[in-house]
Order: sequence, then structure tokens, then C-alpha cells
Amino acid sequence: MRILILNATSALQQLCITHLAARWPGATVELANTTSTPDKPAASHWQQFDAILLAHHAAGETGIAWLRQQRLSEPAPPPTVLLSDEDGQDVAVQAMKLGAADFMHQNRITAERLVGAVSEAILDRAREHDRVLAQARLAERYADTITLKLNLEAIGEVLPADAPRIGGYRMLRKIGEGGTAGVFLAERLPKLGHPAPLPRQVVLKVLDARHMNDAFIERFIREYRIISGVQNEHVARIFDQGITDDHLYIAMEYFPAGDLKTRIDRGRAAGGTPLTPVQSLKIVMQIARALDAIHSAGVIHRDLKPHNILFRDSGRLALVDFGLAKQMGEKTITASGAIMATPLYMSPEQCLGRAPDIRSDLYSLGVMLYEMFTGQRPFESENLATVVFSHVHGEVPRLPEPLAGYQALMDKLLAKNPDDRFQSARELYSHIAY
Repeated sequence: MRILILNATSALQQLCITHLAARWPGATVELANTTSTPDKPAASHWQQFDAILLAHHAAGETGIAWLRQQRLSEPAPPPTVLLSDEDGQDVAVQAMKLGAADFMHQNRITAERLVGAVSEAILDRAREHDRVLAQARLAERYADTITLKLNLEAIGEVLPADAPRIGGYRMLRKIGEGGTAGVFLAERLPKLGHPAPLPRQVVLKVLDARHMNDAFIERFIREYRIISGVQNEHVARIFDQGITDDHLYIAMEYFPAGDLKTRIDRGRAAGGTPLTPVQSLKIVMQIARALDAIHSAGVIHRDLKPHNILFRDSGRLALVDFGLAKQMGEKTITASGAIMATPLYMSPEQCLGRAPDIRSDLYSLGVMLYEMFTGQRPFESENLATVVFSHVHGEVPRLPEPLAGYQALMDKLLAKNPDDRFQSARELYSHIAY
């Protein structure tokens, strides 16, 4: 293993070397700074390293400037962990946008944190490399279709005889049903004289328009408008939306790696949780980025829960299902006080029938983080009224002793008064990153 420490002070260099040597005694650690390397070194210069620890100094913005310079490099530099001497919300966000793998404040570096960040960064790069290589091989093998080879029998269930027919799509399997919509795995069919559309497999969310009133139709159309208007890697991609004589439909990306609920349930069945605290926080950071994107577009999700967090093969997640989302300031379609979201994840203000805001989504995210940490929700009961009462009046449960260090984070996310929570997804992201 070869690791480059870039732009660090002597003290920071020694601290990193000590932690790295304790975990990987045989690793080669090299030291450099950007002023002693060419402005545009050969691509092979960076590719000899497995990871880079990049110091960011507020005076001069050296770390951010380097990331910005390397963003357009081909090939991209190795996974880079930013070590900042600066507090503030924007540095972490800038670094993420510029491709940094992880972030931490220089005064808060621990052996566990540093080694964990480097390990995850290297693993993420390996997964991405394998994914790109696999896609290239598939493209060559299936050059006429680009259709992924799926084991359809392992996906959902056999199509029912009354499955809807949507022009331009071939239905493959039924993969879900909820409320007013059926969800199907489908294949996009090429138009005459045109190449096959990419990706070939999509998820079709289909409503029977014959039994829908205007309010439901309006909500469904709005779901498409909201998602398609947000361009972010952690928000589901929408490819098509349409209305036939009998149906409304949305075509969105297919997520082969399942949802967050499945991952949590797998750990609960085993008597624990399959997610480490670091993995849980990384998931929360990605969700926070998605929320920052939709909140910046003036959208509140209002129904955040593990079912609505889906994973791509790369391990990256995306936020889906905006059926309850609403534009800020937009009148609610349902009657005032009606409970629309999932009570197990609802904020106190939603439980009371009050108007939610972006901080309501952060409360729901706090419930999910508690569940990822412990395998249990903070408030559970078969009685809906008990759950609602607990969200409004119950004290935030204490985390188990090994997780006690995260209690302050949990208390802030699950604060009853929205003014006592994080005031934005970006603030939450920055808090975890530092």
C-alpha cells in the first residue's frame, strides 16, 4: 500500500504516519506539497498511490484549490481524504462536490477515524473500478441491447394476468404495490429507426386513472415534476412520464441493490445490525446531500423512511418516492390535519397535523439513524396513537453504551422543537463531516 500525505504540516504528517503505521506496518507513506510538484504532473504520478491524505489550510484554500484543479484530470487522482484546519459548513460540501472521499478536522483525527476513512475510500474505489469494468464487458457482450443479464425469477413476482400495458415498454415482473400504484420492472423498447434506449431496464410506477380522483392525479403528476426538476446523484433519476387512456405512469431507474429497510431488517433478524456506526453515518451523509438538493429546490419530502432509500450496484444510494412531497408554500391537497406520512418516522409537528418544513425531514432522518444504530426504532408500538404520542411527548431513548458518543447527535436530530434541531441538511452534513 502506498499513501501520499499532501500539504501537511510536520505535526500533522507525524500524527498520520503514526496511525497508518500502526494499522499497516508495511505501508509506504510519502510526503509532498503542491508547490514542489508540477502544476500538471503526468497522470501516472498520482496513480502510483492507493490514497491521498490532503491537508486543507484556510489561508490560501490549498486543499480545495488542489481538488478543483484535479477534478478534470484523466484519469482521476486516487481517493482523497481532506484534512481541514477550518470549521464551517461549506468546506465539506465543496470537497464532496469536487470528489473528496471523506473529510475530518485536523484537531479531531483519531486512529479509528483516519484508518476507517482510508479503508473505505480504497474500497469504494475498488468497487467503482469493478463496476465500470463489468459494465464495459457487458456493453461488449450485449452491444445490440445493453440489457443487464438479470435473474428475473429472483426479482419480485410473476406478472398478474391483468398487468397494465404501457406503450413503449415490455413488462417483466411485478416488484411492488402500495396505496394507489403498482410497481413493475419493465424494459424500454426501441422506437423504429432509433437505437435502443439506455438504460434498458426501468421501474414503472403505474396508476389506474379510471379510479382516481383529481387530487390523486394531481399528486402523481407532481411527483414526476418534483423529481425530474432535481439533478443530484442521490435523487432517483426519472426517464419518462405519461398518461394513457387508462393509466398514469412514471419510468425511473431500477435499483438492483435493494433498499435500506432490507439491510436494517437483515441485522434485526440476526439480533443486531449489519451497519457499523461509520457506515450508518455515511448513509446519513448521502441522504443529507439528497435532502439539501430537494430543499434547495423548495421541496419537502414529508415521508422519509428506509423503504424510500434505494441502492445502486455501486453502493451509492438515492432518495425515491415523492408521492407525499410538496413544494414549500404550496397548499396541501389533503384535508388539514390528515395523517399522510408513515407514523413510525413522522416528526412531532406532523403528528400534530401542523405544517412541516425542511426540519421535519431531518427529524425523520434521525429516526432512521437511530434504527441503523440499534436495529430498533426509537418509538414502536402496534398502537398508532401510542407512537404518535411518543413522537410528540416521549423522551429520546438513550443509545447503548458503545454508541453513547453519538447521543448528542441523536438528541439534536430528534428534538421535539424544530428550532432545536439542525436547521438544514447542509448543517447536518457539515456536523458529521467534521
